[in-house]
Amino acid sequence: MHKKLPFFYGWIIVATMSIVTMAQTAEFNPVLGVFLKPMTQEFGWTRATFAGAITIGTITGGLCAIVIGPLLDKIGPRWILFWGFFLMGWTIVGLSAVGELWHFYALMISSRTLVSGIIAISTGVVISKWFIVKRGRAMAFATMGTRIGNSFMPLFVQSLVGVYGWRIGAIGLGSLTWALTLIPTSLFLRRKPEDLGLLPDGLTQKQFENQKIASSSTDQNHDISLGAKEALRTKSFYFILFATCCLYYGGAGINFNLFPFLTDQGINPEVAVRVLTIWSLLSVIGGLTTGFLAEKIHVRWLMSIIIFLVSLTVGFLSTITDVKGAYIFAVAHGIPWGGVPMLQQLVWADYFGRESQGSIRGITTPIQMFMNGMGPLTATLIFDSTGSYVLIFRIFALAFMLASIGMLGARPIKFNHLNESSIP
Repeated sequence: MHKKLPFFYGWIIVATMSIVTMAQTAEFNPVLGVFLKPMTQEFGWTRATFAGAITIGTITGGLCAIVIGPLLDKIGPRWILFWGFFLMGWTIVGLSAVGELWHFYALMISSRTLVSGIIAISTGVVISKWFIVKRGRAMAFATMGTRIGNSFMPLFVQSLVGVYGWRIGAIGLGSLTWALTLIPTSLFLRRKPEDLGLLPDGLTQKQFENQKIASSSTDQNHDISLGAKEALRTKSFYFILFATCCLYYGGAGINFNLFPFLTDQGINPEVAVRVLTIWSLLSVIGGLTTGFLAEKIHVRWLMSIIIFLVSLTVGFLSTITDVKGAYIFAVAHGIPWGGVPMLQQLVWADYFGRESQGSIRGITTPIQMFMNGMGPLTATLIFDSTGSYVLIFRIFALAFMLASIGMLGARPIKFNHLNESSIP
C-alpha cells in the first residue's frame, strides 16, 4: 500500500496522530471544566472534591506509562491506541449514570489513567520514529489536533449541557470520541518506517546517510538515539524534566479552571466557551509556526522564549474582570501557548533520538503526570479556601518562569562527548 502512495507514508501517520490528539481532549481539562459547575452544584461537592478524581487518575496514568512507554517502542501504537480509546469512550459515556461520588471517582480515575498513561504519551514517541529532519513540522501538525480539540470540544459539550444537561453531554462526548478514533487508529498506524521498508522523512538510504554525516557536526536534527540509561546520565535530562514538570503543573491547573474562572467573573457561559474557542484556534497558529521554527532554532532557546511569554500572559490572567480582558488573554496567551504541547513532545526526541523514546517517556511521564494532576487540585483547594484564583494564577506564572529558566540549563548533548554532559 505504502509503495503506491505519491508521498511519504509518515504523513498518514501524522494525520492519524492529529486525530488522536484531537480526540484525547475529550478528557483534557478545558472540557472537564465545563462539567465542573453543573456536577458540583447537583451533588453538593466542592471543586477540590471534583478535581481530586482527576488528580488521582492523572497520577495513576503516569505510573501506567512505565509499562506503556516501552511497549510503544516494541509493538507500536496501533492496538494500544485502539483499545485505549475504546475503553475511554465507555468511561466517558458511563459518567451519564453517576449517582454517587464513588461512581464518579471510579470512572474519572479510569478515563484519566487511559488518557495520561497511554494516549497522551504516544504522539511524541510515534512521530519521533517517523521523522528527523522534518520532525518539527510533523510534530506541529500532529499536535495541532490538541488545539483544534480544545477549540470545539468545550463548545460541543457546553451546547449539549446547556440544552440537555451534563448527562447527555457525557453521552455525546463519549460517542464522538469513538467516532473519531476507532477506525483510523486500527487501519493506519504503524510502529516505524523501517517496518514498511522505508526510512525517516521518506529518504533513500543514500540521502539518509548523507543527512547523518551533514548533521553530525551540529546540534540540530542529529539522530543520536541514546538509550534510557544513557539519557539518565546526562544533566540535560534533568533540566528538561524540571522544565516540563513546571509546564504540566501550570498548564493543567489553568486549563481546568479557566472556564469556571471566567464564569466566576460574571461572564456568560456561552461567551466564556467562545473565549476558549478563540484561545484554542489561535493556538493552532502558534503551534504550526513554532513547529517550523523548531527546524531552524534549537529547541532549548525556542522553548525558553515561548515559555517566558506564556508566563507573562498568565500573570495578566489574574487581573481579568470582564469580557474584554478575557478576549485579550485569549489572543495574548493563545498564540505562544500553542507551541508548548508540541515542544513538550519534541524536546525529548531532539535531545535523545528516536529509538528509545517510549522507554525514556516511560521514565519521565510518572513524574510529569504527578505534577499535571497537582495543578487542578492545588488550584481548587486554594479557591475553596480563599474564594479566588488570583494567588494560584500568580503561582502558575512563577512556575512557567522557572520552566523558562530551566530550559536554559539543558545544554545540547554531543554524542561524541557524552561523558562531558553526564552526571558523575
